[in-house]
Amino acid sequence: MKKHVICLVLALSLLFGCTQKVLAPVLETEQNVPTQVPTVPPTMAPTEAPATPAPTAAPRPLLATFVPRKTQEARFAEELLSQDGEPIGSAIRSLLTESGLSKTSFHTRFIELCQQVNVLNESLLRLSEASRTMTADRKEQTVRSLLQLMDDETLTALQDAYARCPGEGETLPLTSYTASMDVLIQEIEGMKDRTNPFYGLGADTVKDYKAVLDRYMGESILPRTMLANLEELAQTEAYAISAALEADPEAARKKEPLSFGSFTQNMAFLHKVTETLCPLPDGTDLPILPERAAGTDKELFELAFWTYPGMAYLKAYAAHAPEAQQARWANASDGYLAGLAIHGSYCLVPYLEDFGLHYVQYRWYADMLDVTLTGISALLIHYYGYSEKDLAAYLKNWGAEAFTGYLYDKAMSDPFESLVASCGYYQYLDICGACLDAGCENEQSFLRDYLSVGPAPYADLKEYMVDLYQNQG
Repeated sequence: MKKHVICLVLALSLLFGCTQKVLAPVLETEQNVPTQVPTVPPTMAPTEAPATPAPTAAPRPLLATFVPRKTQEARFAEELLSQDGEPIGSAIRSLLTESGLSKTSFHTRFIELCQQVNVLNESLLRLSEASRTMTADRKEQTVRSLLQLMDDETLTALQDAYARCPGEGETLPLTSYTASMDVLIQEIEGMKDRTNPFYGLGADTVKDYKAVLDRYMGESILPRTMLANLEELAQTEAYAISAALEADPEAARKKEPLSFGSFTQNMAFLHKVTETLCPLPDGTDLPILPERAAGTDKELFELAFWTYPGMAYLKAYAAHAPEAQQARWANASDGYLAGLAIHGSYCLVPYLEDFGLHYVQYRWYADMLDVTLTGISALLIHYYGYSEKDLAAYLKNWGAEAFTGYLYDKAMSDPFESLVASCGYYQYLDICGACLDAGCENEQSFLRDYLSVGPAPYADLKEYMVDLYQNQG
């Protein structure tokens, strides 16, 4: 039975006969889930090429076709500040100990240091606005270190070192330096406390991460299974991207926004698509999520995920579900809901031909590959303990080594969301494919039945729905 990808029509023509081994980390057994990060980095061997590929088989596209569209996200505050205030501390120590500096060189480097502090201020402010957090212990350590870098002893030492430098120079702007440091300390102290320092795992946090992941998914799924599923999903997305680029080589260079120009127009369009796919049982108008409605600059795919046919639709559907379903909908896992919401954004693709169908396909698959690779990276980093170097070696097997920094940063600031969403979407595709093979009429019929059955553990849901279609047939 061919799995998933039934609704990934664009990729089908390239998938048959095109397999390649993707290297995975050393994985746990069901009876031996690791409780600590391995002390030896995982072995990364070159990917094996197929021995005798079929003459008609298309080559597997490398993920070098993947071009992240979004601006690189900043890491957690701990990563921005490095180790307790570095590299500010390193710059101060260098100025105090380095010999042979002229007053001009010393002054220039001190100004650069002040600018560096201002950049950190701005970065931490953005992190605070994005609800990024910092562990209480690390906040205390960092603030203590920063206070030492602006105490009377340090300031006097800077003045004395500058006075010893030969040549003429202006007065050091120590007041500006201390003012910037004060702002930096206030930003750090104002950040919310985080309990688990996912930016660097130890023996206990590996188990913590698995426990949180299970809660988000609504059931316990082995990380090795999640990794294999996401690698399959990423490969499918890579094929689809390559197919879209082959049909429209300019798609990757286009900057056309996928929007009708106004929030009202976009929402009217999404409402119409939702009614076509699966209207609410009593035709009730769908609500708008108030926290999302204020934004007018969101494109259709993002609006579809958060509104219709995504999260807002699912909340509305759950509110009108039969009484017997209410408890399950009320406890629906993030994985179940996010997987359906991703499918909701995919449902828009055939309705957006006016934007250029191949460009729309390229954009959707590129965005999804961004999510999937972020999920893979998060699992490798936060559960398996991969360093940035380990991640680079893994991505090299995919031809995506150049995006290591981008994906590492995203995974550090997104430990769960991308992983849970892409895993939920994979499970949705898997169940959909199995049901179509079992006799389900089409994807729209499957969607309606899938919603009417309601949230449940994926294995149970798949078994129940396959039996349903087999018995109907």
